[in-house]
Amino acid sequence: MVFAATGLLSWTAVHAAPVDGLIVKLKDAPAHERAAQLGASASAMHTERLQGLLQTERMTEARTRPAGRDAQHLDFGRRLSQDEARAMAERLRARPEVDWVEPNSRERLLQAAPTPNDVYFPYVSPTDLGQWWLRPEGETTGNQLPSFGAPGVQNAWALQTGQPTAVVAVLDTGITSHVDLAGRVLPGRDFVSDVEYANDGNGRDADASDPGDWVSQADINGNPALFGDCPEQPSSWHGTIISGIVAAATNNTIGVAGISWNGRVLPVRVAGKCGATVLDITDGMRWAAGLPVPGAPANPNPARIVNVSFGGSAACGNLYQSTVDELASLGVVVVAAAGNEMGAVTRPASCNGVVGVAALARDGLKASYSNFGPQVTIATVGGDADADDGLLTLINTGTQAPGADGYGNVFGTSFATPVVAGVVSLMLSTNPQLSVAQVITGLRTTARPHVQSSSGVPACSASARDVCVCTTSTCGAGVLDADAAVRYAASPSSPSAPRDDGGGALGLAWLLGLALAVAALARAGREPLPVRAGRRR
Repeated sequence: MVFAATGLLSWTAVHAAPVDGLIVKLKDAPAHERAAQLGASASAMHTERLQGLLQTERMTEARTRPAGRDAQHLDFGRRLSQDEARAMAERLRARPEVDWVEPNSRERLLQAAPTPNDVYFPYVSPTDLGQWWLRPEGETTGNQLPSFGAPGVQNAWALQTGQPTAVVAVLDTGITSHVDLAGRVLPGRDFVSDVEYANDGNGRDADASDPGDWVSQADINGNPALFGDCPEQPSSWHGTIISGIVAAATNNTIGVAGISWNGRVLPVRVAGKCGATVLDITDGMRWAAGLPVPGAPANPNPARIVNVSFGGSAACGNLYQSTVDELASLGVVVVAAAGNEMGAVTRPASCNGVVGVAALARDGLKASYSNFGPQVTIATVGGDADADDGLLTLINTGTQAPGADGYGNVFGTSFATPVVAGVVSLMLSTNPQLSVAQVITGLRTTARPHVQSSSGVPACSASARDVCVCTTSTCGAGVLDADAAVRYAASPSSPSAPRDDGGGALGLAWLLGLALAVAALARAGREPLPVRAGRRR
């Protein structure tokens, strides 16, 4: 019966709007076609039964017409409120001659891609593109270069907006408070062991907040043994940026959108001034996954995804590889940046079983700075100042100590990496039972083909390291497709076939128009929070 307990729950949860009448089936009702074959007498008999029912229940105003195989639609000449429809249905189903009753509700378009109401999400003008990197692929709004490199996250939201259980650990500089991260940050931990670089006055502890990682000329001059090899720089607030890309509060009418609407990030501070040590990174990876680490309590919120946007030029090494293998045995996916030196893939992205990420420009060509090579698993947007305005997300405005909340544009494989981590979070929200191997297979098999160029842009190689055309041997299986990856997650035993649409092609007209597009990239100030210009990391 439709209005058993489960039916009542379904009615309340799904059919919240007024309904266009009721659909009723009488017991032993003949199929409409069969009634017509039996002649007028059989049809009249059924009509008489139905009219008798309506008269008994004082519903004689209802007009009837066939519905489905053997049911009838009761049209009352107006839309029924929920309470009225429910009461009518209960009266009808109580009659012994009634088989079942359902509301004639209006179904929503399941494939409609949700548009969040975050104020900086939409396109505004040629100088303010908003979060183009989250919107559907191929967009040319405002006469911009086609966004062939975009993963189409907005389309994936029609299927999955994310669950809090698919936690992403952000192994980085820590985190600062931000209004657009409220309620999204789990209790983390600080694994920076060297007090001289920690910049917080102590070593490892339970405080994952980011005190800043600036290196001043005074630091370099005052202690060249410690800081002589470090570049002078303001604080990067790198961990906050990464966290915003993954899980900035979405559809909350302010700021920007994150990939996972309901996501949670676990900040694991592994880097202070001058970067992070391998030991601190690997201990942070293990703790994030719920493995024991000497001197640290057990992590009560183990992550399913570990995002690492730090790396080195050496080979993977035993410590990294054994840590990655340990995490894989627990079903924890490690996503790591390929690096920004236009050269070989850095570690741990080069380790076996890691999702190594190369960065693309908006147009789908390799971002000028991105490393590349056979260890790359997948490529996605990291932005390129020569082709787009980067990825708009959260920043902090302080130059040394934490300052005010802000929003800004960033560039780098560091920021392409959490795009992939966020999509993996959507995949694991859809199917928590996916193994690491299945996640990687899903990313690869659903990737869109790399873009091609008809204008002489060379293929990426040892002699073409700047802007170049990616191939499967240099930038992974293809361009990340968020929608297809989430569909794969829902049914990994029957993955979608890779798309064969050529991945987009850039003609001479678009490349000649590049200079005009670049000229329009200066971003106006955003209110109410200040914005700092983007920078590569």
